[in-house]
Amino acid sequence: MPVYLYEALDTSGNIVKDNGDFIDLNDLYQFLRQNNLTLVKYKKTLFSSPARRLSGIKRIVLAEVLKNISLLLKGGVPLRQALEDIQKSHTTPTVKWLLGELCKSLDKGNLLSDAIKVHEKYFSNIIITLIIIGEETGNLDKTLEDASKHLERIEEIVSSTKSAMLYPSFVFFAMIGALAFWMLYVLPKILDLITAMGLKEIPLATKILIKSVDIFQKGWPYFLAFIVGLVVFYIVTSKKEDYKYYWDVLFTKLPFIGTILRSSQLAFFFEYSSLLTRSGINIIRTFDLMGESIKYQILKRGILKIKTNVMSGSSLYDSFKKIPFFEPFILRMISVGEQTGNLPGQFSILAEYYMKQVDKLVSTISKVIEPLLLAFAGIIFMVIALGLLGPIYEIMTKIQ
Repeated sequence: MPVYLYEALDTSGNIVKDNGDFIDLNDLYQFLRQNNLTLVKYKKTLFSSPARRLSGIKRIVLAEVLKNISLLLKGGVPLRQALEDIQKSHTTPTVKWLLGELCKSLDKGNLLSDAIKVHEKYFSNIIITLIIIGEETGNLDKTLEDASKHLERIEEIVSSTKSAMLYPSFVFFAMIGALAFWMLYVLPKILDLITAMGLKEIPLATKILIKSVDIFQKGWPYFLAFIVGLVVFYIVTSKKEDYKYYWDVLFTKLPFIGTILRSSQLAFFFEYSSLLTRSGINIIRTFDLMGESIKYQILKRGILKIKTNVMSGSSLYDSFKKIPFFEPFILRMISVGEQTGNLPGQFSILAEYYMKQVDKLVSTISKVIEPLLLAFAGIIFMVIALGLLGPIYEIMTKIQ
């Protein structure tokens, strides 16, 4: 569909500059007439407008937009006016463009959910489902507020997980970089000088150091090529669900990383479950939506198995029990929720519990990782020190 860049006059005589997708010029005229605008000039292009070529909207920004729409609706502002008011005051180009497109769709008589489905790049299936429920029940302000809180919680989980991974990753790569610098530039020059002095007996530590430097200098291009190849292989294969499953299994078995990954994914799972069931969505539809939203293949396959078992007549507790990924604590909470009819409340408690687990890991991981990394660095540099101090001591003895 072509994009029309246009200028129009409003009822006050002000120039309005905008753009949008229109079937043809008549479609543009009808849109302007509905909004009491008079076309001054236009330009037709087959390319997308600049705003459409921008990147996606950040999760926290979208949460703020949904919250503002909810507040305006609660204040009695019509939906169309609420979108327009936020569009005028917002500073993010992509958000301004998106809200403008939603307004245009509403002007054509579409529901908000229909307008959003056209731009599903910016909205997850869960958000779209909540908006549909809000329209059907007349509680759009409430479901938009729930969607906003949900996005904020997901952002909190993602941020905590990234924070937990950031520190050890930074320290590890800094150590690797420092070691590579020593092995490629510093040690070869020092060892060449020691070798040139013609020592009769070279200490064992020095021989090991010389051999290590020699192997590193000859082999680092192959090692680097292997690492690059492994990264490329991961990027390519992780896009396919079958391969992604085995990568997830591997990462889950890694010390520290596996614990963080498991806790964050369970926090995701129960946050989704709590939100959807609390909104009145039945458990089968909840599993369908989570299966589409969760990318962690171990959990995704578990969800599909739970759904199949529940549809076969098994209780939710028995269905969860058959999945090894869920620990006894979770099973007890599910059992209580099923017996009392308060699954949303139990899901919420579990989401909060695993969110705290992630936060706890973030605060303690540096205390656990740092001593291990320091010990590793200490061993390496002790070998370097012994390999250098031995010959230097022998040379000093001869000089005396």
